[in-house]
Amino acid sequence: MTYAELIQAINTGRREPGGCTPPVVDAVMAEGEETRLTVNAILGWEIRHGRKAGAGDEAAVMELRATLVANMEAAQAKG
Repeated sequence: MTYAELIQAINTGRREPGGCTPPVVDAVMAEGEETRLTVNAILGWEIRHGRKAGAGDEAAVMELRATLVANMEAAQAKG
């Protein structure tokens, strides 16, 4: 699922910035781990900025996602 498709899927219902609604859960359950990480980044970005992420926010969201993944990998390396 691309970023644009994911944004569209999670916004099919009414949702506040950072809100985890049934469409968000459905997208994560249908698409798996990679989508879960992207959704976590989207929701975190939204909470920080006080608005829902859109198509123009993809680069910033994906940068946040990369940081999230790097932090997870560093934590795993520490054991």
